[in-house]
Amino acid sequence: MANRTTTGPGRFDRNERLFGREGQQALRRAHVGIVGVGGLGTHVVQQLSLLGVGALTLVDDEELSGSNRNRYVGAWHNDPVPGSPKVELGERLAGLIDPAIAVIRVKNNLLSNAAFTALRACSHIFGCVDSDGARFVLNEFCLAYEKPLFDLASDAPEPGYYGGRVAVVIGDSGCLHCRGLLDDDDVRRFLSTEEILDNEAAVYGIDRRALGEAGPSVVSVNGVVASLGVTEFMAAATGIRAPQLHLDYRGDRGTVGSRTDDPADDCYYCGIVRGQGDSANIERYFRRAGSGTPLGES
Repeated sequence: MANRTTTGPGRFDRNERLFGREGQQALRRAHVGIVGVGGLGTHVVQQLSLLGVGALTLVDDEELSGSNRNRYVGAWHNDPVPGSPKVELGERLAGLIDPAIAVIRVKNNLLSNAAFTALRACSHIFGCVDSDGARFVLNEFCLAYEKPLFDLASDAPEPGYYGGRVAVVIGDSGCLHCRGLLDDDDVRRFLSTEEILDNEAAVYGIDRRALGEAGPSVVSVNGVVASLGVTEFMAAATGIRAPQLHLDYRGDRGTVGSRTDDPADDCYYCGIVRGQGDSANIERYFRRAGSGTPLGES
């Protein structure tokens, strides 16, 4: 973590006109983890840095690719491909905006001891991943350690439909699992071993190359989803209002709507795992599946 000088007076004056000096101080005390520093995650890095958060932990094991350049905020035209770790580009972006922000880089997969150790030190966590399997693990992790989770997703599931959503897990709001926001098959595949997936492909004729195949993704759609998520974080961190728990963005319609996802009364993760900390043994996921499963990106 770098030791850098603070920025000059007046920088956050317009912020403080909205949520006050105490709100700005709360942001400066915040240590935000961002899992997945890609098309969504870099927008989050940029906006949190401009808001004035005090520390960022960036978790991603991937490097910049040529197809990222249409939406990766902070990637320069001459950043080498391969050879540009996303967490390093995210750190550079934050530092260019506000050198006072402390940035911790974790060039590891979510399913790793390095990632779990770093995320335990965070006060809030953003999930900016494509896989519902990774969301499942983050959901359980954040419940176990009682950390607010801001889960962001952008998608273009069918021709003519594009947009995304923000789901917030905080307090007793229910979780991604009991609110029905996770695909069970995606979770199962994420946590399966290579041997199990190979056997499944042989028995059922599943083309594994088609699973998780990348679809359309553009900078403006990611930017809207990230802005919605950062705004809900800002509301929660500064206390100006309670965060919306679920926002749906329909880019094809030009609309943003909120909805209520009723949590299940008997959710194992909310009722048993929440607040258990180390006793929840979240590490069992990376011990079983290994740390080679990609995060995916938006």
